[in-house]
Amino acid sequence: MTAWLLAVSLLAGPTLAERTKTARPALATPPVLEGCEEAEAQISLGRVPDDPLKARVLAASGASTLRVFAKGQPITQDRRSDRLNLETDAAGRVLSARCF
Repeated sequence: MTAWLLAVSLLAGPTLAERTKTARPALATPPVLEGCEEAEAQISLGRVPDDPLKARVLAASGASTLRVFAKGQPITQDRRSDRLNLETDAAGRVLSARCF
């Protein structure tokens, strides 16, 4: 008897959630990050990020904070639209300049 009731309820038609269009919420669009321009920070590629270069890259990119880290180093994955990240190689030269 229980199996029959389960089968009937599954085949009876759309669920309440489907009829009210709440079964699948719309996917949110990721926010557009503003406040940092990666293209302007590319001047740092291949260079050692000393204090004058850091100041120049911050000013050029429009970012308000800067994070320098070595390739493979664990970093937090929080997204900040005002942060410029400089990833360096083993020699300390900038491999990539990204805003996040």
